[in-house]
This record gives sequence, C-alpha cells and structure tokens, in this order.
Amino acid sequence: MFRMILATIAAMSGIILGTGAYSSACSQALVVDGEEIADAKLYAAAKAEGELNVYGTYSTESMSDALDGFKRDTGLAIDYVRVPTSKLYDRVIAEFSAGKLDADYVDLTDLTLIQDWVNRGILAAHKVPWHDRISPELRDKDGYWYYIVRPIQTIAVNTELVKEADYPKSWADTFDPKWKGKIGMQSIDAGGSALTLFAFLRTKVDPKAWEKIAANDPRTYATMAPAVNDLVRGRVAMAYGGAASFSGQIENKAPLKIILPAEGIAAFGAFGNVTSTAKHPNSAKIFVNYMTSKRGSTLMSLSGSYGTHPDSPAPEAAGYKFPPQNQVWVVPPEQWDQIHETWPEEWRVLFNRK
Repeated sequence: MFRMILATIAAMSGIILGTGAYSSACSQALVVDGEEIADAKLYAAAKAEGELNVYGTYSTESMSDALDGFKRDTGLAIDYVRVPTSKLYDRVIAEFSAGKLDADYVDLTDLTLIQDWVNRGILAAHKVPWHDRISPELRDKDGYWYYIVRPIQTIAVNTELVKEADYPKSWADTFDPKWKGKIGMQSIDAGGSALTLFAFLRTKVDPKAWEKIAANDPRTYATMAPAVNDLVRGRVAMAYGGAASFSGQIENKAPLKIILPAEGIAAFGAFGNVTSTAKHPNSAKIFVNYMTSKRGSTLMSLSGSYGTHPDSPAPEAAGYKFPPQNQVWVVPPEQWDQIHETWPEEWRVLFNRK
C-alpha cells in the first residue's frame, strides 16, 4: 500500500521513480541506490541541457546495460559514439584544435594518452562525490580522469579442439610448446587492452613470458574481434583476450570455455571525464558520477567487466563469477609512461611485427 501511495505521489509530482532511483520531491536531487548522483542544482541544469554527447572506446554492446540504466535512472538523453583508442586520440585532438569538439565526455584505454589530453587542456577536472573512496590507482588525484570500466583480460579455449585434461590452468601453462601455432592474440598496438595484458604477463607472471609466447608462433590480430572469430571457428585452439568477448560467444552457444589462470587476471581501463569544451557539462558530470556510482558500476559488471565503485560486485557473465575487484591487476599509473614509450617497440621486434 505504501509503495502504491508513493508511486501515486511521484506521478503527480513529476518525480522520476525507478528501482532504487528517485528524485526527492523537495530538493529534486537525483538519488540512486541511496547515493546522491546529483544535487538539485546540478540535476536541474542537466535537464535543461537536454542531451549528452559521449565519445567512448568500450563497445556499445558491452556498455548497453550501463547506458540503458543511465537513461532510465536519470531521464537524460545520450548519444554514445564508439571509436577505438587508436583513432579516437587523434580525432579528439583534431576537433579540439579546430574548436569543433562536440563530445561532452571522452575516454581512452591508454593512460599516457589521457594524460596528454589533460596537458593539452582537453579534459576538465571534475571530482565525483565518492572520489576519496575510489582506489587511488583508479583515479587522478585532482579528478581529471577516472576508470569508467575495467574489462578483463584472460584465456579461452575451443572445447571442440582442446580436451578438458589439456585445458591450461595458468598463464604459464600456455607457454608449453604443445600450443605452437594454436594461440590467437591481439597485437600490442591494439590499444590499452593488449598493452595491459602483455605488461601483466611480463611483470606478474614471468619476465620471459614474451619470449616464451613468441616461441609458440602465435597468430596476432589488429583487434580482438577477428581473434575471437578464429577461436570460435577453430582456426586457433586458444586465445588471450577480453572475457566479455568470450562470454558473449558462449551465450550464443559457441564451444568456448573461459579459463581463470592461477596467477590471476588483469584488467585494462577506459579512462575518461568531462571535456573542457562541453556544451552540456552538467549532463556530462552526471554521466561520470553515474558510471562510477554503485549502480553504474554494478551494471558494468553485467557485461563481464569491473566497475569503479568500491562497493560494486565482481562481474558475472555466461555462468562465470570473477574474483573480487581487489584481486585484479591494473597497470600502476606511475608505470604507464615507461610501458607506453618503450615496451611496444620491444614487443614488435620480438614478434617480428615491425
């Protein structure tokens, strides 16, 4: 009865009311799952703007739960344009330099490139309400960037080609010569996802990991999609890559199995924030607040990726439950420049990809 009365009052007052989300009738603050996403002033200003333009690097499909939740919980319209990091970095600089950057929010999967945007004045400083609760490695101390999502890098095998007894139990198992010519993986030049994976293998698994993988003559791909397609079709028996890509294929009945290696898993990030030229800056601030909130981070987990909020759950996808977020490795912010500047060239020489 109480919920019925509350719903009636909400309808009469023009209040947004959803599962766990509401705007207070008095203050009109936007509150979701007990967290204030926007105070009354910010929320009113965002609603007056009418729209939000986002340039993002994470796939539209993988962002769909979070984007749908954002629209449902906030009532704000959003145009999400997905562009890979390798193209988006240059596009944003060109548009910004010409005074034509239409995006209110932008992100990349490479922290060195994000810092370059900060230095150029492309990103504005905006601290989310739970800034101090977010792990320091997942945010800029001054609020110029945040991890918005952390997709997982792991292993998958084609179950029609690999017997259960031969499934690798660790990253080190995949260095075995029996996998020669049977492994698919992205080139290190694919972006932050591949850079993170190879940094993890070299720093956390085995300092000679690259050499051991190269000895197995893996197939390399410019992006993840063709690697996954070849794994599904049996052109390779095993692949390194994104858990979300693998789980999506599993849900479509592909003969794949995800392996959670004994040494742990790595996660790369989409780092982003409000642009300094935003035409809809208030909507963009709410977008960043929402995506790093408990609700937004929880919705991110539905795609098989980690959110940013410390209280968000571990991802679940295709029947797999992944480890708690404090057990997932990311490239330390202070290590990004070294990795970005020197390691790709080393990798290209080793894998003969110059």
